[in-house]
Amino acid sequence: MKVLNSNKSLVLLDQGLFSGNSFFTTILVARLLSPEDFGLWASYLLGIYLVLSGLSAFVIQPFQVLLPKISNKKAYITFTFWLELLAITLIVFITFIGIEVIKNSNYTLIVFFGTAFVFFDFGRRLLLAIDKVKNVLILDILATVCTISAFILFYMGNVKELNELISLFTIAYLVPTIYFIYVIQPFYWDKDLFIKSLNLHLNEGKWLFLSAVTQWWSSNFLVVSAGIFLGTVALGALRLSQTLMGVLNVILQTFENYILPQTAKKLSDNYSMGLDYLVNNIKKASVVFLPLIVFTIACSADILTFTGGEEYASYAYVLRGLGFLYILVFFSQPLRLMIRAMLLNQHFFYGYLFSLFFALISSRFLLTNLGLTGALIGLAISQMLLMIYWSFVLQKKKIDLWKSFISY
Repeated sequence: MKVLNSNKSLVLLDQGLFSGNSFFTTILVARLLSPEDFGLWASYLLGIYLVLSGLSAFVIQPFQVLLPKISNKKAYITFTFWLELLAITLIVFITFIGIEVIKNSNYTLIVFFGTAFVFFDFGRRLLLAIDKVKNVLILDILATVCTISAFILFYMGNVKELNELISLFTIAYLVPTIYFIYVIQPFYWDKDLFIKSLNLHLNEGKWLFLSAVTQWWSSNFLVVSAGIFLGTVALGALRLSQTLMGVLNVILQTFENYILPQTAKKLSDNYSMGLDYLVNNIKKASVVFLPLIVFTIACSADILTFTGGEEYASYAYVLRGLGFLYILVFFSQPLRLMIRAMLLNQHFFYGYLFSLFFALISSRFLLTNLGLTGALIGLAISQMLLMIYWSFVLQKKKIDLWKSFISY
């Protein structure tokens, strides 16, 4: 009971539930739809994640590190909620204008689904930041139950089209979002705090927004290019492999959503204590993370065939390559979190800018000559460029993370 009542345990359990839901959703979509439709679904999700990244930069990411410094937390939560709602409304309005211009109503369902999913994700992150871990767990249980219900209805229905599934998913994510609004009750108004908070979010968010968009393109430019140069089936295979590796995101997203705000708070109280907290959690995570990667690399062919079907058997090398990439991703986490926690947001942006620049100049050569192997090589080099730059920045600030790991 002590373990179950621990916030860290509950956060890990919740992230496991969230990532597990995303994992099985992708697997079932891959099973129920044709490889072409699955590739189309993967391309839609890429676009939604781009929007989510941009919004998070101005709203939830500043909130995660500024919250400890705000005295009237209820009013600040209210401000953050309405800022997110306003930003989403603006994006939806602009998107519908675009849909009207291109005369393609097929994108309307994607807009509704994207809106529901983005607001749900925002709710999770906000509740984690304010340490309402049990409410986050309930939120994700609701999302999981609704998603399973959506799959059952889709499977039992006569229509097996992508648009039908998207409609059911939209409803599935609206239900937990209503619960989130009930929990935070965003109706505590403070005009002066709102003005101050808006200035803070704009000031911090400008670098985070540039970082988020650049990070998305840095991480996904080669993936998007694979869809263009190699087709939607290759894109679907790459995204399916990334989803399978997403099991490891249980740990990575726990860093981002819980360890980051806690590290920022502890650093502001006591620098040494904050650094020890970060190093300790990274070391604990490695005990689980690294063996899972080794297992995935060793059994990549069986895992991909079992989850996606025989159509994806020839793409086992993609999953194996992503396993090696995730080793680099894991070792970049302490650098990434320290840059964020110390509010070195401009360097966060510059790191991804260098990474994106490499992807831009190398993608055509890598994909046309090496196919998906080229995409994997490009992603690995991009990750190494990030690590080198962030290490250099922290060294200039007299922060030697690696020495802290050795001495801890």
